[in-house]
Amino acid sequence: MKSNFKYIFGLVLLTVGIAACEDEDKNPLNVFELEDSAAPYVRIVIDETIVAKSDLSNSTFSGTVDDPSDNVDSWDLSVTLESGGVSTDTVALTTVTTFPSDITIPYTDIASALGITVDDISGGDFIRFLGRSTGIDGTVTTVENYSATVTGQPEQLQAFNFIVLVKCSPITGTTVPGTWVIEMQDLFGDGWDGAFVTFEIDGVATDYTFTAGDAATFNVDVPNGTSELVISYTSGAFEEEHVYTIETPDGEVLGPFGPNPSPCIN
Repeated sequence: MKSNFKYIFGLVLLTVGIAACEDEDKNPLNVFELEDSAAPYVRIVIDETIVAKSDLSNSTFSGTVDDPSDNVDSWDLSVTLESGGVSTDTVALTTVTTFPSDITIPYTDIASALGITVDDISGGDFIRFLGRSTGIDGTVTTVENYSATVTGQPEQLQAFNFIVLVKCSPITGTTVPGTWVIEMQDLFGDGWDGAFVTFEIDGVATDYTFTAGDAATFNVDVPNGTSELVISYTSGAFEEEHVYTIETPDGEVLGPFGPNPSPCIN
Protein backbone atom coordinates (compact mmCIF):
# COMPACT_ATOMS: atom_id res chain seq x y z
CA MET A 1 0.00 0.00 0.00
CA LYS A 2 2.85 2.35 0.84
CA SER A 3 4.53 1.56 -2.48
CA ASN A 4 1.36 2.48 -4.37
CA PHE A 5 1.16 5.77 -2.45
CA LYS A 6 4.75 6.63 -3.36
CA TYR A 7 4.00 5.82 -7.01
CA ILE A 8 0.90 8.04 -7.07
CA PHE A 9 2.69 10.88 -5.25
CA GLY A 10 5.57 10.71 -7.70
CA LEU A 11 3.19 10.76 -10.64
CA VAL A 12 1.49 13.89 -9.24
CA LEU A 13 4.84 15.65 -8.87
CA LEU A 14 5.80 14.72 -12.43
CA THR A 15 2.49 16.01 -13.76
CA VAL A 16 2.86 19.31 -11.87
CA GLY A 17 6.40 19.68 -13.11
CA ILE A 18 5.36 19.17 -16.74
CA ALA A 19 2.50 21.65 -16.37
CA ALA A 20 4.84 24.19 -14.82
CA CYS A 21 7.25 23.83 -17.71
CA GLU A 22 4.41 24.25 -20.21
CA ASP A 23 3.11 27.34 -18.38
CA GLU A 24 6.57 28.84 -18.37
CA ASP A 25 6.96 28.19 -22.08
CA LYS A 26 3.59 29.80 -22.83
CA ASN A 27 3.87 32.78 -20.43
CA PRO A 28 3.95 35.91 -22.62
CA LEU A 29 3.41 38.37 -19.77
CA ASN A 30 5.57 37.60 -16.80
CA VAL A 31 4.44 39.71 -13.88
CA PHE A 32 7.91 39.48 -12.40
CA GLU A 33 9.34 41.23 -15.46
CA LEU A 34 7.01 44.23 -15.56
CA GLU A 35 9.29 46.26 -17.79
CA ASP A 36 8.69 43.67 -20.51
CA SER A 37 4.93 43.38 -20.08
CA ALA A 38 3.60 46.70 -18.75
CA ALA A 39 0.59 48.11 -20.60
CA PRO A 40 1.03 51.52 -22.28
CA TYR A 41 -0.44 53.39 -19.31
CA VAL A 42 -0.93 57.17 -19.42
CA ARG A 43 -1.60 59.40 -16.41
CA ILE A 44 -3.04 62.90 -16.41
CA VAL A 45 -3.04 65.64 -13.78
CA ILE A 46 -5.92 68.02 -14.55
CA ASP A 47 -5.62 71.64 -13.44
CA GLU A 48 -9.37 72.08 -12.83
CA THR A 49 -11.99 69.31 -12.70
CA ILE A 50 -14.92 71.75 -12.28
CA VAL A 51 -15.71 74.75 -14.45
CA ALA A 52 -18.52 77.28 -14.03
CA LYS A 53 -20.89 77.66 -16.96
CA SER A 54 -20.21 81.41 -17.12
CA ASP A 55 -16.47 80.73 -17.43
CA LEU A 56 -16.65 78.34 -20.39
CA SER A 57 -16.20 81.05 -23.02
CA ASN A 58 -12.87 82.20 -21.58
CA SER A 59 -11.50 79.07 -19.88
CA THR A 60 -9.38 76.18 -21.07
CA PHE A 61 -9.13 72.50 -20.28
CA SER A 62 -5.53 71.98 -19.25
CA GLY A 63 -3.35 69.33 -17.66
CA THR A 64 -0.13 67.32 -17.90
CA VAL A 65 0.08 63.80 -19.33
CA ASP A 66 2.85 61.34 -18.57
CA ASP A 67 3.70 57.68 -19.28
CA PRO A 68 5.22 56.25 -16.08
CA SER A 69 6.61 53.12 -17.77
CA ASP A 70 8.18 55.05 -20.67
CA ASN A 71 6.57 52.70 -23.19
CA VAL A 72 3.91 54.86 -24.91
CA ASP A 73 4.25 55.92 -28.53
CA SER A 74 1.09 58.06 -28.68
CA TRP A 75 -2.04 58.99 -26.74
CA ASP A 76 -5.25 60.05 -28.50
CA LEU A 77 -7.82 62.15 -26.65
CA SER A 78 -11.51 62.26 -27.58
CA VAL A 79 -14.49 63.98 -25.96
CA THR A 80 -18.26 63.64 -25.54
CA LEU A 81 -20.82 65.79 -23.71
CA GLU A 82 -23.27 64.18 -21.29
CA SER A 83 -26.37 66.28 -20.68
CA GLY A 84 -29.49 65.00 -18.93
CA GLY A 85 -28.31 61.42 -19.27
CA VAL A 86 -27.82 61.73 -23.04
CA SER A 87 -24.37 61.69 -24.65
CA THR A 88 -23.29 63.33 -27.89
CA ASP A 89 -21.17 61.50 -30.42
CA THR A 90 -17.54 61.05 -29.35
CA VAL A 91 -15.13 63.16 -31.41
CA ALA A 92 -11.35 63.37 -31.59
CA LEU A 93 -9.56 66.29 -29.92
CA THR A 94 -5.79 65.86 -29.98
CA THR A 95 -2.88 63.41 -30.11
CA VAL A 96 0.17 63.54 -27.85
CA THR A 97 3.44 61.86 -28.85
CA THR A 98 5.88 63.39 -26.35
CA PHE A 99 5.83 62.56 -22.64
CA PRO A 100 5.51 64.32 -20.30
CA SER A 101 3.49 66.93 -22.17
CA ASP A 102 1.21 69.83 -21.26
CA ILE A 103 -2.11 70.14 -23.04
CA THR A 104 -4.30 73.23 -23.23
CA ILE A 105 -7.58 73.25 -25.15
CA PRO A 106 -10.06 76.15 -24.93
CA TYR A 107 -13.58 75.03 -24.07
CA THR A 108 -14.79 77.00 -27.08
CA ASP A 109 -12.69 74.64 -29.25
CA ILE A 110 -14.09 71.60 -27.43
CA ALA A 111 -17.64 72.83 -28.05
CA SER A 112 -16.81 73.50 -31.70
CA ALA A 113 -15.45 69.97 -32.10
CA LEU A 114 -18.76 68.68 -30.72
CA GLY A 115 -20.67 70.80 -33.24
CA ILE A 116 -22.13 73.15 -30.62
CA THR A 117 -21.24 76.36 -28.79
CA VAL A 118 -20.48 76.87 -25.10
CA ASP A 119 -23.98 78.39 -24.79
CA ASP A 120 -25.35 74.90 -25.45
CA ILE A 121 -23.52 73.50 -22.41
CA SER A 122 -25.48 73.73 -19.14
CA GLY A 123 -24.75 73.47 -15.47
CA GLY A 124 -24.90 69.85 -14.41
CA ASP A 125 -23.44 68.62 -17.70
CA PHE A 126 -20.36 66.42 -17.81
CA ILE A 127 -17.60 66.84 -20.37
CA ARG A 128 -16.24 63.31 -20.63
CA PHE A 129 -12.77 62.67 -22.02
CA LEU A 130 -11.71 59.27 -23.38
CA GLY A 131 -8.09 58.33 -23.96
CA ARG A 132 -6.51 55.71 -26.25
CA SER A 133 -2.83 54.86 -25.95
CA THR A 134 -0.57 53.02 -28.37
CA GLY A 135 2.56 51.40 -26.97
CA ILE A 136 5.95 51.39 -28.63
CA ASP A 137 5.26 47.72 -29.38
CA GLY A 138 1.97 48.60 -31.12
CA THR A 139 -0.26 47.55 -28.23
CA VAL A 140 -3.47 49.63 -28.14
CA THR A 141 -5.08 50.32 -24.77
CA THR A 142 -8.45 51.94 -23.99
CA VAL A 143 -10.66 52.20 -20.91
CA GLU A 144 -12.04 48.76 -21.76
CA ASN A 145 -8.68 47.23 -20.82
CA TYR A 146 -8.85 48.43 -17.22
CA SER A 147 -11.06 47.48 -14.32
CA ALA A 148 -13.06 49.94 -12.24
CA THR A 149 -10.44 49.65 -9.49
CA VAL A 150 -8.11 51.57 -11.79
CA THR A 151 -10.38 53.91 -13.75
CA GLY A 152 -12.68 54.61 -10.82
CA GLN A 153 -10.05 55.85 -8.41
CA PRO A 154 -8.85 59.47 -8.77
CA GLU A 155 -5.51 58.66 -7.18
CA GLN A 156 -4.66 56.50 -10.20
CA LEU A 157 -4.66 59.66 -12.36
CA GLN A 158 -5.75 57.47 -15.29
CA ALA A 159 -6.04 59.20 -18.66
CA PHE A 160 -8.55 56.85 -20.29
CA ASN A 161 -11.95 57.92 -18.91
CA PHE A 162 -12.32 61.10 -16.87
CA ILE A 163 -14.67 64.08 -16.61
CA VAL A 164 -14.90 67.80 -16.05
CA LEU A 165 -18.13 68.89 -14.33
CA VAL A 166 -19.88 72.04 -15.51
CA LYS A 167 -21.44 73.75 -12.51
CA CYS A 168 -23.95 76.58 -12.33
CA SER A 169 -22.46 80.04 -12.13
CA PRO A 170 -22.42 81.98 -8.84
CA ILE A 171 -25.24 84.46 -8.26
CA THR A 172 -24.38 88.02 -9.26
CA GLY A 173 -26.26 91.29 -9.70
CA THR A 174 -28.16 91.15 -6.42
CA THR A 175 -27.60 91.21 -2.68
CA VAL A 176 -26.32 87.79 -1.62
CA PRO A 177 -26.46 87.88 2.22
CA GLY A 178 -29.96 87.81 3.69
CA THR A 179 -33.05 85.64 3.46
CA TRP A 180 -33.85 83.93 0.18
CA VAL A 181 -37.33 82.43 -0.28
CA ILE A 182 -38.00 79.31 -2.38
CA GLU A 183 -41.64 78.82 -3.47
CA MET A 184 -42.13 75.30 -4.87
CA GLN A 185 -45.20 74.02 -6.68
CA ASP A 186 -46.18 70.59 -7.97
CA LEU A 187 -48.88 70.76 -10.63
CA PHE A 188 -50.14 67.25 -9.87
CA GLY A 189 -50.11 67.74 -6.12
CA ASP A 190 -47.93 64.86 -4.97
CA GLY A 191 -44.59 66.47 -4.15
CA TRP A 192 -41.48 66.81 -6.23
CA ASP A 193 -40.83 63.18 -7.14
CA GLY A 194 -37.16 63.23 -6.12
CA ALA A 195 -36.26 66.64 -7.56
CA PHE A 196 -34.66 69.34 -5.40
CA VAL A 197 -33.17 72.84 -5.36
CA THR A 198 -29.65 73.22 -4.00
CA PHE A 199 -28.21 76.30 -2.28
CA GLU A 200 -24.41 76.05 -2.21
CA ILE A 201 -23.01 78.67 0.18
CA ASP A 202 -19.24 78.99 -0.03
CA GLY A 203 -18.99 75.35 -1.05
CA VAL A 204 -21.47 73.96 1.51
CA ALA A 205 -24.56 72.55 -0.21
CA THR A 206 -28.07 72.11 1.20
CA ASP A 207 -30.95 70.53 -0.75
CA TYR A 208 -34.60 71.61 -0.52
CA THR A 209 -37.61 69.58 -1.66
CA PHE A 210 -41.03 68.30 -0.56
CA THR A 211 -42.50 64.83 -0.86
CA ALA A 212 -46.27 65.40 -0.64
CA GLY A 213 -48.85 68.06 -1.44
CA ASP A 214 -48.96 70.73 -4.10
CA ALA A 215 -46.66 73.42 -2.66
CA ALA A 216 -43.90 74.19 -0.18
CA THR A 217 -41.97 77.26 0.97
CA PHE A 218 -38.43 77.43 2.33
CA ASN A 219 -36.55 80.38 3.82
CA VAL A 220 -32.81 80.16 3.27
CA ASP A 221 -30.61 82.42 5.37
CA VAL A 222 -27.36 83.32 3.62
CA PRO A 223 -24.98 84.78 6.24
CA ASN A 224 -23.07 88.04 5.98
CA GLY A 225 -19.59 87.53 4.62
CA THR A 226 -20.68 84.91 2.07
CA SER A 227 -18.44 85.22 -0.95
CA GLU A 228 -20.19 82.80 -3.32
CA LEU A 229 -23.75 81.52 -3.67
CA VAL A 230 -24.66 78.95 -6.32
CA ILE A 231 -28.29 77.91 -6.84
CA SER A 232 -29.06 74.82 -8.92
CA TYR A 233 -31.89 72.40 -9.70
CA THR A 234 -31.62 68.60 -9.87
CA SER A 235 -34.36 66.80 -11.74
CA GLY A 236 -36.46 63.87 -10.57
CA ALA A 237 -39.43 62.11 -12.16
CA PHE A 238 -42.42 63.84 -13.78
CA GLU A 239 -40.51 67.03 -14.53
CA GLU A 240 -43.52 68.51 -16.29
CA GLU A 241 -45.10 68.99 -12.83
CA HIS A 242 -42.34 71.02 -11.16
CA VAL A 243 -42.35 74.81 -10.96
CA TYR A 244 -40.59 77.16 -8.56
CA THR A 245 -39.62 80.78 -7.95
CA ILE A 246 -36.88 82.30 -5.83
CA GLU A 247 -37.13 85.67 -4.08
CA THR A 248 -33.86 87.49 -3.37
CA PRO A 249 -33.12 89.43 -0.15
CA ASP A 250 -33.88 92.60 -2.17
CA GLY A 251 -37.41 91.36 -2.90
CA GLU A 252 -36.80 90.52 -6.57
CA VAL A 253 -38.63 87.38 -7.70
CA LEU A 254 -36.66 85.14 -10.05
CA GLY A 255 -38.60 82.77 -12.26
CA PRO A 256 -40.92 81.02 -12.55
CA PHE A 257 -38.66 78.12 -13.45
CA GLY A 258 -40.44 75.15 -14.99
CA PRO A 259 -42.26 73.06 -15.86
CA ASN A 260 -39.14 71.02 -16.74
CA PRO A 261 -36.76 73.44 -14.96
CA SER A 262 -33.20 73.86 -16.22
CA PRO A 263 -30.29 72.98 -13.92
CA CYS A 264 -29.26 76.64 -13.47
CA ILE A 265 -31.23 79.78 -12.81
CA ASN A 266 -28.61 82.09 -14.36
